Amino acid sequence: MITTYDTPTEAMTAVTDGWYNQLAGSLNLSVRHFQLLQPPAVPVSDQGLWDCFDIVPPVTLKYNRWLFQQPRFFSQYAAVVNGLSFPESAFVKDIGADTYVAWQAYLNTLSPPPPANTLPTVWFQWAMLHAPSVANIGRSDLSTQLLINGAQAALQPYEGADAKPADFSPTFSDLKTILRASPGTGFSFDSTNDDPDVSNSWVPGDDPNYFGIWTGSSAAFYVSRKFALSKITVSVQFDHFASVTVTPGSWYNSSLLHQAWASQAAPPWIDSADWQTYFGANGSLTHAVGSLLAVDGITLTLTSDADFSAAEQAIIKGLAAMGNWPVYCPISSAVLSNSISTGPGSLSIRFKSAPGNPVILGFNVFDIRSYLGAG
Repeated sequence: MITTYDTPTEAMTAVTDGWYNQLAGSLNLSVRHFQLLQPPAVPVSDQGLWDCFDIVPPVTLKYNRWLFQQPRFFSQYAAVVNGLSFPESAFVKDIGADTYVAWQAYLNTLSPPPPANTLPTVWFQWAMLHAPSVANIGRSDLSTQLLINGAQAALQPYEGADAKPADFSPTFSDLKTILRASPGTGFSFDSTNDDPDVSNSWVPGDDPNYFGIWTGSSAAFYVSRKFALSKITVSVQFDHFASVTVTPGSWYNSSLLHQAWASQAAPPWIDSADWQTYFGANGSLTHAVGSLLAVDGITLTLTSDADFSAAEQAIIKGLAAMGNWPVYCPISSAVLSNSISTGPGSLSIRFKSAPGNPVILGFNVFDIRSYLGAG
């Protein structure tokens, strides 16, 4: 029967890893960062696009959006920012009570009072004359206070009952413009001479395949294994493709997130245990999307010499709208089409996406250290 399980599922995993390597090599993508998106995203608006990459990506070469329920990058960032504080008492402790009294007396002589964003500089100039031994630590403390206060203020419009949506760059319109100006490419895949070795990728070892031959099917289905063990060829044409940097909006402060990551102490953390919650080995903010792989105008033709039975052929044809390996793109609108023809020892699938409709095939993922520019 079609639903008979046949484990292990190495065959489906191996052929998909081969496709991963072929796609990365053909588009000059680094396997140290690239992640397949399964199924791909086909956004039609800014919000749809932003929802696609406003996630903390899982540590896997194949991000199955049906399986992984990932936290939002915005929500994790906001939680970190709201978990930081640098109280005045910590500043007093670092510079000494007597110095603090003298500093406050000096500030009271200034008219008008210096703007908050100038306090670290004003302090340093004063302290170099009156308290040089704590000039640097005092400036660092005031800078941290300023950074936290500014980041929390920038977040306020995006929180609460009337919150603005967390925006990013690119917008949907910008993405379409970028793609129109980007080159096209064509390449082919042949499972008889592919390279399934992903040991040098950013997720080395056995990175399992979560779908079988069609979207939602198990890689352990007998029909999936039969497909994976056949001779598979894929001819691909992209009218346009581009790796596009993903940049959070004005709500985001990379300097503060870097400081939160770099220090486990309280301050700047209100509770120092929270560092592990977000940045520890099992934390909820260990990776981020640095850029996306977008394509426009896909024409993909797949052939397999698997000898599917009449019943298996009927199942495959009946589920064509679910989307098939290797892109797994469900046919949800006239933008996408998927046609299948079968015969003895022959399976052919032709997938097309209409020009002018970006399809997000994957991400370039960075661990939080690299994302923050710390190496």
